[in-house]
Amino acid sequence: MRIAHISDTHLGYEAYRTVSGGGENQRGTDIIRAFVRCVDDIVEWDPDLVIHSGDVAEKPNISVRMMLLIRQQFARLAGERKDGTRRPLIVIAGNHDMPSASKEACFLELYRDMPGVEIVCVEPKVIKYDTETLSGLSVTCVPHEALKDLALEERFEEVAPIPGRTNILVSHGVAGGSSLYRRVLGREYTIPTDVIVRDWDYAALGHWHKQGPVGATGKAWYAGSTENMGFGDLRDNGDERGYLRVTVEHGRTDVHVRNLPIRQMLRLPVIDASEKSIEEIEEAIQQNIEKAKADNKMAGSIVGQHVTGCSREKWALVPVAKIRERANETALYYEVTLIKPGQEEIEAVSGVKRGENIMEVIEARAQVVLSKTERDGGLRVARELLEKNMKITSTEEETTEVSK
Repeated sequence: MRIAHISDTHLGYEAYRTVSGGGENQRGTDIIRAFVRCVDDIVEWDPDLVIHSGDVAEKPNISVRMMLLIRQQFARLAGERKDGTRRPLIVIAGNHDMPSASKEACFLELYRDMPGVEIVCVEPKVIKYDTETLSGLSVTCVPHEALKDLALEERFEEVAPIPGRTNILVSHGVAGGSSLYRRVLGREYTIPTDVIVRDWDYAALGHWHKQGPVGATGKAWYAGSTENMGFGDLRDNGDERGYLRVTVEHGRTDVHVRNLPIRQMLRLPVIDASEKSIEEIEEAIQQNIEKAKADNKMAGSIVGQHVTGCSREKWALVPVAKIRERANETALYYEVTLIKPGQEEIEAVSGVKRGENIMEVIEARAQVVLSKTERDGGLRVARELLEKNMKITSTEEETTEVSK
């Protein structure tokens, strides 16, 4: 059986001030174009099953126009073939798709009654197929919302292959064993490693925008995003965006990466301005721009330039507006930013992005660790880590204050 695995389309995402010829945000148009391009390619390939592993949209409250576009493309993915059969489509909800208010429904519910479309938003669900092309197939769907309940109630043992059938796992979250897991440890709900390595014929994962396998089996893959959602995605093989073509046959799984053209996005080499005058800083920035132009990387691209080792007082005198204006004569969008030394490395290792409030990050991590059923254990772990890593000797009174 042949399966198309697509994920993290983030429709409705917009960035930068550049508008298209039709007056729309150009980046938003790029995101739509990337999705439709993938749909075109999938329909032409005509697989036996299509899986979207979450984050269909950038946010739960999207425009009616965007909802109609999604419906149109879902109808194409689950389209009827010339022989009268229909190509099934499974869509699970990602964290970006889900509303923050528990009483509100996910917009994906609007597509539940579409022919050939299966929508899974909150609870885990097993979908079984016994058609000619999908004989004996079971697809276990675990959307992002379900990861919370599974983790708290220790129900992951229920997420398991069904003996005697071909089994596919579909989930949207942080996979244990991936480098993403190490970057966001404690901040998000995870898919445990022991769940991923169970005897699945394929695990279709969403959430991480990096495209690639997880673990040594070669059967668990992130499809990645269909476009870059900011400069942060560049470190996660940002030039490779598209979907995956998966073939499962007689216990063997083959995954073929199908990358399609997207708008180029690049970071120019970081400039160390610690020993440079204002004029030399401007010259160094301009040299990077000219080199990118000479390498045919500037035209129509989204370009970022980091400068480090410069005081804010000196940076205020650098003609940034003039530099940006010259660069934007060629680039779709150009930004030059002053950063602290080592900021890029800090972001890559810690997952804390520039401008993000560190206390908010700590609080978010604590909410995951200190769940209702594990609060006492979480406090014990926190105390041990403080004593070990920060060499703080806690007293019973201090522990009481932390608990409060």
